Amino acid sequence: MFSEEVLPLGAAVIVVDQTGRDWVAAEVMLDAATVTAELASGMPDAGYELRWRVVSSDGHPISGVVPFTIGDGEPLTRTPAPGAGEADPTNAMDLQSQSTQENQGALRVLMIGLAGAGIAVAVFLLIFFLRRP
Repeated sequence: MFSEEVLPLGAAVIVVDQTGRDWVAAEVMLDAATVTAELASGMPDAGYELRWRVVSSDGHPISGVVPFTIGDGEPLTRTPAPGAGEADPTNAMDLQSQSTQENQGALRVLMIGLAGAGIAVAVFLLIFFLRRP
């Protein structure tokens, strides 16, 4: 449950085990500020990660990871790939999506700046020609 309503576009929820199997059995359901995902039956006692991503009401994507265990299962642990540094291969899709959104944001700022500059030049030329004797 979120403090504000979330937008229906881009909502994603997965629940994965150590092998990477996704246990979400149906489409994600959105109801204002509540996101629900039905899980498959028969989940064994083990560690899992709930990975979620939604778009907030102001249009910003937000995401997170919540580790949990069922029964006496061992908590899920991730072993980074050698040479991977801090990059998390399980979030490659999120990183690509974030990069695309950042590029779109930069393009939007550039276009607004160019439009503002064009308006300023037009106003300057209008004043210049109207004040000519």
